Amino acid sequence: MLVIISLLLIFSMIYLLLKNKLAPVAAFAILPIIAALLLGTPIETLMEWLKAGVGTTTTNAVLFIFSIIYFGVMSDAGLFDKLVNQLVKIAGKSPVLIYVATVLIALVAQLDGATATTYLITIPAMLPIFKRLKLNILAMLAVIGVTTGVFNMVPWGGTVVRTATSLTNLGFEITAQDIWLKIIPLQIVGLGLAIGLAVFFGLRDKKRITKEFGANFFNEIVTEKTENNLDVDSLKRPRLLIVNMLLTALIIFVLIKTKFPQHLVFMVGTALALVINYPGLKEQSARISAHAATAIGTAATFLAAGIFLGVFKEAGMTKALADLVISGLPNFLLPQVHRMIGLFGSAVGIVISPDLYYYSLLPVIGEVSNSLGVHLPNVGIAMLIGENVGVIISPVIPTTFLAIGLAGVELKDHIKFSLKYFLLVTAVLLSVAILMGIA
Repeated sequence: MLVIISLLLIFSMIYLLLKNKLAPVAAFAILPIIAALLLGTPIETLMEWLKAGVGTTTTNAVLFIFSIIYFGVMSDAGLFDKLVNQLVKIAGKSPVLIYVATVLIALVAQLDGATATTYLITIPAMLPIFKRLKLNILAMLAVIGVTTGVFNMVPWGGTVVRTATSLTNLGFEITAQDIWLKIIPLQIVGLGLAIGLAVFFGLRDKKRITKEFGANFFNEIVTEKTENNLDVDSLKRPRLLIVNMLLTALIIFVLIKTKFPQHLVFMVGTALALVINYPGLKEQSARISAHAATAIGTAATFLAAGIFLGVFKEAGMTKALADLVISGLPNFLLPQVHRMIGLFGSAVGIVISPDLYYYSLLPVIGEVSNSLGVHLPNVGIAMLIGENVGVIISPVIPTTFLAIGLAGVELKDHIKFSLKYFLLVTAVLLSVAILMGIA
């Protein structure tokens, strides 16, 4: 009965989320309670499960609220604008440099851990150049996707926070910051892979365009200026650029070098950012309101996910499904199951949302692997790699449609073009992680 109800919970959640029948908050808050009641759980016991589950996600919800507002304020103040403009100018009319500039702009934009920000900054800035020089827009999305995926794995990014939350819920106390410190070398390798992919696409496009339009094409074409794509308005604070850079660098330094709680670091950082850039209650309230919808929406999902986690763990669903997996796989594959999922994470992410991937699949695989002596952080990191690399092609993530909408491409073409490159990048990163002993 427990296995049946556990499977019904997961599959009903997948169906309702994929079909847009329920918001994630509603799905995470309602379905687990129904499942628990079907199991005959006493109300008092259920309340304890919910309290325990939400307790594991509260801190991360606070972290998300203030990190999103902080980087939103920094974006409003124009922290990234000058660097983006300079990269575009340096790229000129060289296909290779244009692709590399795309990677670097995406890297800068992804510092906030929000893919929407990356797409909104990078795609509008680079798309006119790609169109003017007849470069491959699908390839542009691919290099943005690799960069986004690799640098989405930061302590204030949703996937790392989800991983830490699930591992903690399995009984291994670990923070998002702990995971990040382990995977920083992977991010360096990932950046190299993104640049390598950019060079490959740039050379391929140059050869194609030269063959089709002649050797003088790049000398004759006039690249459209893109500076006006970045809004310059009353919110910008160019005179405070150095101050904002120093404040952001200080926050990152504190996150790396100290044990201060991340949510408190961003809470104080957000307060300082508001006071420095927008003195006065009216302006500060306006900036908070501008980013509140994203911040509160994300935090609400995390809090509701605590209900799911509490029921899923305390009812014994994780172990029941783990036993099912163990009985269904050949013994020689079981110690490698986390790596197998990680390797094909880009493909798995096409049908399973990040919330389901980290809050449903990861706990099950973690329980299986841990029972066979695999270190739980290794399970989390292996599964983290593949899902992140393919985040830009997942139709169950709303920002994917933002990306293809901005670029003007079809989802099926986007997936067909990019998936093979994402699987290759994942294989390299996973191999490096295994050699490092962290996956």
